[in-house]
Amino acid sequence: MKKIALLGIILIIMISGCIGSPVTKYEFAGKTLNFRADLREAEKINVYPDEQTLWNMLMGPYVRIIHIGFYPNDTENPYYTVAAYELSYKLQYINDVYWGPNQVEIKPMILNSTKDLMLANEVEPIILMLGPSKANETSIRIDNYLITVSGKDFSEIDRTYTDLDLAVDKLLLVLMKTKDL
Repeated sequence: MKKIALLGIILIIMISGCIGSPVTKYEFAGKTLNFRADLREAEKINVYPDEQTLWNMLMGPYVRIIHIGFYPNDTENPYYTVAAYELSYKLQYINDVYWGPNQVEIKPMILNSTKDLMLANEVEPIILMLGPSKANETSIRIDNYLITVSGKDFSEIDRTYTDLDLAVDKLLLVLMKTKDL
């Protein structure tokens, strides 16, 4: 009887440990993609006006180049570099799955002024990453082919990712999930 009770306690501990573990892998088109952030937390990030608009802006039939931009900032540059790498690698894979290899190019864009953002259009949308120095929320906002991915907190206390990682992962999850909305 004691062995059954002990096994029950061990099983409960194991199950509760799995429930609290971060989800950092996502299966898409036959490939397992690894993410920095907990995808359950990324799912909570708001997209304005909605997820379908995000999908349409980045996966539309006329898109040929997607720019990933940020304003240089000595403190935030390392975070932008990591987030841009993750975003560009996975975004290229997603586009290759939907449209075929080499149909959409992903390009970095270091911004000097807000005038640079006026280049966003249906063929060349811009993903603008904002960190704590310019972001007052963690979200994704779409406005005329400009997709602003904001992370208001870059501290990594008790976690290995930032709010920008959460927002980038949310963007990628939307693109992987909403093709047929």
